[in-house]
Formats: sequence, C-alpha cells, structure tokens
Amino acid sequence: MVLFTSLIGFVALFLFSISSPAAFAKCSDREGARGQIEIKAPARIVWEAVHKERAEDPDLSYSKVVEKLGDKIMLEQKFNGMPIIGEAVCLLEQTETLNQRIDYKLVRSDKFKSLRGSWTLTDLPDGITRLELHSVLNTGLPFSQTIVNHVLKGRINKRLERVKASAERILEAESLNVNPALAGKQNGLD
Repeated sequence: MVLFTSLIGFVALFLFSISSPAAFAKCSDREGARGQIEIKAPARIVWEAVHKERAEDPDLSYSKVVEKLGDKIMLEQKFNGMPIIGEAVCLLEQTETLNQRIDYKLVRSDKFKSLRGSWTLTDLPDGITRLELHSVLNTGLPFSQTIVNHVLKGRINKRLERVKASAERILEAESLNVNPALAGKQNGLD
C-alpha cells in the first residue's frame, strides 16, 4: 500500500511539475536542494546536535561509523521510506572541519547513482548559528530531477528543524548543569 501511495504521489508531482514548473523552481535549485535555519545556540552545540540527529533520523533505519581516520569518516546509512525506491544502503565519505563544516559524498550504494552535499555552520551575532544543509541526489531513475529535489527539500527542512530542537534542548540542559542554583529556581525549588 505504501508503494502504491508513493507511486500515486510521484505521478501527481510529475504531472504538476509539467503543468507548473515555476512552482517547483521555487522549491529547489538546479544543483540539488538546500535549506537553512537559525538556531539560538553556539556552533559547538549545533555541531553536537547535527551528529546526534544522525542516530535519531526517522528517515534512516541505521547510521553507523565504519571507519574514522582523522577528519575523514566512512559512514554507512540505510535510508528508508524513499518514494519509489523503498530502502537504499549507502557508504558515504565525510570530511569534517570541527564546528564549521561537514562535506559528504557517496562511495557506493545499492540504489543511488550519486549523492553529495554539505552541512555548513556559521556563527552569527548574539549566540546564533546559521545551519545550512545542501544535498545533490541522483537516483538514476528516469523521472524528473525536479521531483527528486522537491522530495529532498522537504526532508532537508525536517532535518534542520530536528537539529534546531535538539541543539536548543542541549543548550538548555547545559545551562542547567552549569548553574545548579538556576536549575532549582527554574524547577520551583527555591
């Protein structure tokens, strides 16, 4: 039933994209899809939340570090619920610049032709961090890249929202641990 619903959804998206390509152009760019969000937390906490999100991402059946050498990480991930495709297992190479950037690229996959992208963290005034996620996915399937980018854009926005919520929870927990007197007052324990 899920496959049938996904198929119907893609057919509808395809027909809509033919009749209204301008609507999809607003959702994605020619080089994949991207999104950004501002988070009220320093970059080190957002960095931690990005890595934590990997383990909790509902779009992944699993994500595990296969090998780590310096700033390079080999990561195996199994994506689930991909429209038309179903599940896809990918081996990704990640290069990290602490608290600033994560670049990833596909080494191999049982379904995708290519996948690459980046997470970028930018310090802004007042303890805010801008988090950007950019992904380029080629499924190798004979349907419009515009549709793939539209689906990808939705997943990116959801991931960014989850990272924001996680980072803000981490910051709150950290601030309560740093000042025990504050923790008592916030819990009504004067």
